[in-house]
Amino acid sequence: MARPRKPLDIKVVAERVEEDADISEVVSRLEAEADRELATRSVTLRWGRGQIAVVKRAAAILGVPYQTYLKQVVFRQAVADIEHAEAVLAPDPHVKGAARRSRPRAS
Repeated sequence: MARPRKPLDIKVVAERVEEDADISEVVSRLEAEADRELATRSVTLRWGRGQIAVVKRAAAILGVPYQTYLKQVVFRQAVADIEHAEAVLAPDPHVKGAARRSRPRAS
């Protein structure tokens, strides 16, 4: 159960707010943690106009933004390719200790 919080002692000075140093440190730490969790990588693809038009059309039909559509399709295909490769390359299931890797999760 959550502890009751003490009221914040905030004093407005000109156009900024003075706040408790401990609270400021906690907020800054939580913001930095959230930024790290949300960090993404950027990928650049060079495609022709026709290819992009096809992807945008498919995304529109499904009602999602085309970049979201691309991420979903590429991820699903990558998982399918990995599963297929593991099925083909998997050791004999009758051999003791033959383990398969777990399925990747979407991020």
